[in-house]
Amino acid sequence: MLEKRNILEGIFEYKLDSKCRVAVPSEWRNSLKHTKLRFLQSSSYGLPVLCVLSDEEHSKMLEEIDSRNAWSPMKKKRARAKLFSSCLKADISSQGKILIPKAWCEKFDIFSGEKVFLLGRGGYFEVVGSENYRELEKRETDYLAELNEELEFF
Repeated sequence: MLEKRNILEGIFEYKLDSKCRVAVPSEWRNSLKHTKLRFLQSSSYGLPVLCVLSDEEHSKMLEEIDSRNAWSPMKKKRARAKLFSSCLKADISSQGKILIPKAWCEKFDIFSGEKVFLLGRGGYFEVVGSENYRELEKRETDYLAELNEELEFF
């Protein structure tokens, strides 16, 4: 369970600067200032997203792999290896910005000078280009419409 002070929530719209940096909301910076950060190449609702993981969230992913009792040791080893190779160190600068590697920007349809969306996901956040965000929002809304029949709070 996440501690209340470490929860990243909300959706923020920013512009990626010419050096491929994006501002991180100040309330998130406070939650993340005492942890190592990693970019993770990922997807959400079938669309490419760039996740920014805290050290705690990364550890939870490794624990999830290790807890798969039905998996062989080799399958666990390969899953762990893929997780590590899909990550890259990330830092928030003293100006409150995170630098996204240019090659990763292109891979995730994130372009300098254009809008990006930062989506709080509890223990991590996603960086999504503006075009992919519109489609992700639609897919998420469609999925949650079914889920909301049970939950009734979306």
